[in-house]
Amino acid sequence: MTLSSQQEHLELIALNDAIASFSRLFANTVRYHHWHQCLEVLYVEEGFGVVTVDHKQFTMRPGRMFFFPPFTLHKIWVDEQARDGYRRTIIHLDQHAVLKVLRDFPHTQQHLQNLSVRGSEAWVVDAADIHTHVDFLFSRYEKMAAQKPLNTEQVACLLVNLFSLLPEDNGNMPEISSGIASQVMFWLDEHYTHKFSLAALAQELGKSKSYVSRRFQMETGESILDYLNTLRLRKACEALLHSEISVREVAQKVGFSEVTYFISAFGRGIGETPLQYRKRHKNNP
Repeated sequence: MTLSSQQEHLELIALNDAIASFSRLFANTVRYHHWHQCLEVLYVEEGFGVVTVDHKQFTMRPGRMFFFPPFTLHKIWVDEQARDGYRRTIIHLDQHAVLKVLRDFPHTQQHLQNLSVRGSEAWVVDAADIHTHVDFLFSRYEKMAAQKPLNTEQVACLLVNLFSLLPEDNGNMPEISSGIASQVMFWLDEHYTHKFSLAALAQELGKSKSYVSRRFQMETGESILDYLNTLRLRKACEALLHSEISVREVAQKVGFSEVTYFISAFGRGIGETPLQYRKRHKNNP
């Protein structure tokens, strides 16, 4: 089993000395599952597609906003023919630094705290009816960030304003009927520690191997093995950060049969060795 070249693009965002970063532009989409160690806000301004998160698929359309908690696997998928018309705002922020400043705004602080839990459920809201206000808010702070890094007070003010504009909850945002993809993802979550068997997966779902493989590719835009490798790498990062077990034990824990292959796959996917990752991020996750 080989690791897809797409795995070289897992996005661990380096904010360095900044509290938040802005990206507002027409752009290609990330067509593979990935995660960040920080909180991500995605606001769709133009374009249509599909966002996969929490084993669910949501329609991506103008005015829809997604909050991806740290270490939450997600994927943005825009049709090839619509890529040139995809415009979005992405904000990555250091939630730990901002939470301290929000102590006098308990409602916003609690909201941010809920969104900052590692691997917690994403928040999806429709903001099309307040697009003018959201666009003004993001434009203003983007200009400020371009001049110099935003400080914690400025980011806190941004969140207070943003949360005051948005509804309290997602209003049971309807998900797309994702067919077989969500079932595959749930199965992999339960079996990623073992050697993968497409036959066992297909039998569990009562489908043929070719059907399961083909449908997953059609519904998510990637292969089952690509998703499984990404899932295993994310689980490995969690184990490195939250335990003292050896690299060999981490490899076995997340389903890699050979530690040398695990180290190689981790290096291609994360950009550093497991020990380097543990040393760099353990005390500053």
